Amino acid sequence: MDTIWWWVIAVVVLIALALLLVPMMRKRNEESKREKAAEVRAEAQEHSQVVREREAHATQAAAEARQARAEAEQKLAEADKLDTESARRREPAMEARHEYEEKLQRADELDPDVDTDGDGRPDRTEGHGTDHGTDHGTDHDGTAGGRLDRDRDGRLDRDDLPGQGRHGDTRRT
Repeated sequence: MDTIWWWVIAVVVLIALALLLVPMMRKRNEESKREKAAEVRAEAQEHSQVVREREAHATQAAAEARQARAEAEQKLAEADKLDTESARRREPAMEARHEYEEKLQRADELDPDVDTDGDGRPDRTEGHGTDHGTDHGTDHDGTAGGRLDRDRDGRLDRDDLPGQGRHGDTRRT
């Protein structure tokens, strides 16, 4: 046999080997890719649990936010209602305060023991009126010659009104 035939046989054998090895290598490569895909799927499955937990937390946080917003809106509506009620009640209270002040001023004008000096504030003489001779021209809240006899807490008490004092009414009739 000639060397040319040996070369032909060698080439045919190499082609046959290649034809046999290529499918085996492809099979091994595909198997390797399947294993890698299975690993990625397992990781994804593990990660999906984390994703579901995070989604559940996000959903819960959104629900809590909606509830807090609804409560805030309810409180705001209550505050608006109370503001409206306050405004509705304020005007009659201011009118009553004005009427009360006018009556006190009228009483001071009529009282011979009160000297108003034209400044609108009564100057009570010592020993007469609601001064009782104890603070010498100042009210309990520290204002000189004020019309109201208030305690240190700033509230008008029953005993601050004429005829209701702790020491009795000392005005002469």
